[in-house]
Amino acid sequence: MALEIRENEPLSLHTTLRVGGPARFWTEITSEAGLREAAAWAQKTGLPLAILGGGSNVLANDEGFPGLVIHMANRGVTLTEKDASQVQVVVEAGEEWDNLVQWAVEQNLAGWETMALIPGTLGGAVAGNIGAYGTEIKDTLDWVEALDLRSGLLKRFDLPVCRMQYRSSLFKTPEGRHHVVVRAAFLLQRGGKPKIVYPELRARLQHPNPTLAEVRQAVIQIRQAKLPDWKTTGTAGSFFKNLILPSADFERLRSRYPQLPGYPEDDGRVKVPLGYILDKICGLRGWGKNRIRLHDRQALVLINEGGTAADITALAREVAHRVQTATGLSIEWEVEPLGLTGIPPIHCSSDASNLGPDLQSRRK
Repeated sequence: MALEIRENEPLSLHTTLRVGGPARFWTEITSEAGLREAAAWAQKTGLPLAILGGGSNVLANDEGFPGLVIHMANRGVTLTEKDASQVQVVVEAGEEWDNLVQWAVEQNLAGWETMALIPGTLGGAVAGNIGAYGTEIKDTLDWVEALDLRSGLLKRFDLPVCRMQYRSSLFKTPEGRHHVVVRAAFLLQRGGKPKIVYPELRARLQHPNPTLAEVRQAVIQIRQAKLPDWKTTGTAGSFFKNLILPSADFERLRSRYPQLPGYPEDDGRVKVPLGYILDKICGLRGWGKNRIRLHDRQALVLINEGGTAADITALAREVAHRVQTATGLSIEWEVEPLGLTGIPPIHCSSDASNLGPDLQSRRK
């Protein structure tokens, strides 16, 4: 097949934050063979390589990217009956995630309904182990097929090997980044009951036994009420990750803030909504500078109103500094940098015992 390559393609046109200079070279692939060819071309020319899906979780450098950006646009969904109640769904990496949720609900397949209205494509969803309202990709994932960019070989990774964690996986680690998700298989329940864990979602539903469609619609209503529309507003959704704290650290922090929410994890740690800390402890909801601000209804969400990637980076660093000063907690970006350096480390630390001296004064 002939590889179609464009030069100096503006990354701002392909990221929901609407920033980013030109990619020196750009190509869109629609098949596994196309991905192999593009990767081989980059390797032959000695160019750096970047993979882009929906661009919804990416901050691209103002200077652009000096190599080849491959846009994953391979699509396709295959359904196989496993037994009377379970089906396997194999999805290509370029499929839009929200379309998949709608399709599954229409097919009466349970497992994805609480993850409605999350932007991006399947490949990024798997690599980032996206989730919402008590459900994550890993809960239904069966296996992943990914291309090794070094060898051009396709490899299948069963769920345990994928090392799925909160907003991370093998494919986001240094040792796994050379593997690009091509497709993934999921196990969904035909006619299964929706999973309703969060009180906010339960309160939105009008009766105790909602359908999958009713749960999906409730999630859409909640998200539309508190999040900006990424189709019309420069945003990447949640810019930072929520915190996963050891239970002792969580209890120390909550001793200062009795209203601090916490959600127990299976490993004994506690998930803490960072939006609460940004809003109630640091007073940052709606705050911003240089045409970048935190959303006035959800402080975890950063909005670009005409700024640059440098402006976004500067504000994000200041937010992290204020959280560190007030609580002793180090926070981590959920957004992935493209062509940027000096970004906060992949792993965040926490020390809730090292509370800043002005913690009480920041309380609201």
